[in-house]
Amino acid sequence: MKIALFFFGFFFVVTSVTAQKFQTAKLDSLFSLLEKHDKAMGSLSVYHKGESVYQKSIGYADVDKKVKATATTPYRTGSVSKMFTATLVMQLIEEGKLSLDTKLSTLYPELPNADQITIQHLLQHQSGIFDIIKSPNFNEWMVEKRSKEELLTKIKENGSVFSPGEKRDYSNTNYIILSLILEDIEKKVFAKILEKRIIKPLQLKNTYYGESNPKKFVSSSYEKKAGVWEKPIHIDLSIPRGAAGIISTPEDLNKFMNGLFDGKLVSENSLALMKKEPGIGMYPIPVLQEEKMIGHMGGMDAFKSLVVYMPKQDMTFAYTFNGVDYPYKEIVMGIFHILLNKEYDLPNLEAGN
Repeated sequence: MKIALFFFGFFFVVTSVTAQKFQTAKLDSLFSLLEKHDKAMGSLSVYHKGESVYQKSIGYADVDKKVKATATTPYRTGSVSKMFTATLVMQLIEEGKLSLDTKLSTLYPELPNADQITIQHLLQHQSGIFDIIKSPNFNEWMVEKRSKEELLTKIKENGSVFSPGEKRDYSNTNYIILSLILEDIEKKVFAKILEKRIIKPLQLKNTYYGESNPKKFVSSSYEKKAGVWEKPIHIDLSIPRGAAGIISTPEDLNKFMNGLFDGKLVSENSLALMKKEPGIGMYPIPVLQEEKMIGHMGGMDAFKSLVVYMPKQDMTFAYTFNGVDYPYKEIVMGIFHILLNKEYDLPNLEAGN
């Protein structure tokens, strides 16, 4: 699993039918250009007031089999999964099955500093537990299916890097542990918990926990090498679990965000706690100083993803890329300028730029 190095959020302003058509046409032009020159593959979705206002898919879900990407193509969402896991934890807290102050030692006393680490520390990346994706030989270890016991052993072996509550340092291990805790309390596997509490209530047709159905088709991710799209090694999803194991589409991610912020999943008080900095399963995305946006980005294998909620515009946006062979920042900033109706020149790709 890789942590995405860069993310941007942006918003979509619909001032009139004419403006919307102009923005849509230019966005279409950008994506058509990227597809024509084989510079990116993936899907994008924009929702306004809970309704879809734009969708675009380019490239292939499977390059070798020539399977084109569509609006229903499922992708690995990477760390966007943490928003789902945090939501599930907050539901259990509302039901009195957990609290933010519950000590890790009540469930996993064998883990480092368990008597000092709380659920809140895990949710906000303040536990100090080492991020196992940074452990030696992880790239070799990650390709095989791993049991709960193997994960716990790996976590114990790597210990802690700072005292609980001392600071905030992003660690996937926190959300791996949280997904194990969810299973222990609910006496169900993570996939069933996710299905019962989020997928079915919101009718997410293309979302599921990847490890639960490994034979189901999902887009592969690719890196361009010598002009050819090649698959990198893909992590076995038994490892990231609730940290990065959820499969979805941009449309379903938008539906999830709308459901979450419309109060269909957690109470107003719980949502306020999730939004309050440093955030629980989400964080502020600073694009424009005057705009308040919140969401989560993801990156694993060669996938890149982002989901953002923009309260001022009542807008959500999500994308999933499974291959990028052009400066990522420039692609996202291009979309950002188009959706803001700002001046923007399409990139010149004719000369291989």
